[in-house]
Amino acid sequence: MKLCRCPICHSDLTLEALIEDDSGRELLRMITEMTHDCGRYATAYLGLFKPPKSTLSSSRALKLLQSLLELYPCSNLLAHALAETVENVRKNRRETGRVEPLTNHNYLKKVYESNKPHFAVVRSENKKVELSSEEKQARKLEEKRIANIQYIERFVRLRGEEACRNLHGFSDWKAWQQEKANATTN
Repeated sequence: MKLCRCPICHSDLTLEALIEDDSGRELLRMITEMTHDCGRYATAYLGLFKPPKSTLSSSRALKLLQSLLELYPCSNLLAHALAETVENVRKNRRETGRVEPLTNHNYLKKVYESNKPHFAVVRSENKKVELSSEEKQARKLEEKRIANIQYIERFVRLRGEEACRNLHGFSDWKAWQQEKANATTN
């Protein structure tokens, strides 16, 4: 069954040719089973690994797709990260004129992690959970600490750290800055 004609070489692509190869058949199965529209974006993403003067083999594409799905489950976040990666790499290739194939998923990882906060889901249950008075007090103290840190952070940006040393909450802000610095070095 003839599926379509290649726009570049004008050869016919048949369904039989696609499913003749074991890795091609498995690749087609995996792409069609992907949810959240990830299959469409994953297909374009796999094209970024194609060497400039040859084709990407079905077995290599299958390995790439399997490693991708080992890293991330199909989700709206993955679909968005794949689409953004494809768009950015293609834009970069147009601007620089250099068409080097991707060799790993590192760029996708950066895009995925940078978009993760935008897709965070906050779930709340209908059940009301009663907190003990100690838990309520601890929660209030933490909320107050966060408010102090945010206030001092804004003030430091406006006036500088030296002008804020005597403000209430400066010690909390300084401890938060240290925690942040420790987190980035680890």
